[in-house]
Amino acid sequence: MRVLLAVLLVGALSGCRADSAVDPGDVSASDPPVIEVATAEALVNDLDSIDAETVVLNFWATWCGPCRAEFPEFIRFDDEMSGQGVEVRFVSLDLPDDLAQVRAFLDEHGVEEPTYLYTGPGDLTSALNPFVGSTLPVTMVLDEGRIVRATHVGLMSYDQLTEAVASVQAGGDDTAG
Repeated sequence: MRVLLAVLLVGALSGCRADSAVDPGDVSASDPPVIEVATAEALVNDLDSIDAETVVLNFWATWCGPCRAEFPEFIRFDDEMSGQGVEVRFVSLDLPDDLAQVRAFLDEHGVEEPTYLYTGPGDLTSALNPFVGSTLPVTMVLDEGRIVRATHVGLMSYDQLTEAVASVQAGGDDTAG
């Protein structure tokens, strides 16, 4: 399975740059950037520009109750990991027409870093880890090579997130979690 995921993501790195960010004329200067991505390749390629040895991807939607419940834990984790080589990025699976709701939710939670909005066809989470269905929330922990090393399906607590990141940083590989 490790080889399959490595092949998927290495292939993804050869893809195009992430689709352009939402038209700057549609947002205020204080809004966090929302980057539209239409493929897993575009997402992984953009993630490669993040200067961190570990990236946590949280796939969520404004209509998902468990996603909304765990969101503050991810914000807290990201704040506490500042400067420690770990970055959290959010990937909204809302419809592109729901961009205003996505922005309002991000603003409500004080998100300042770039967030992704998936605009493509199919299931993005399954494209990154074929053993994950279309259930939300999903969290993936990627190492410096942007290889998925841990995946968690369902509500994730702060402690579970901390443990998953520590395991990946220690060289663990738990893609089935």
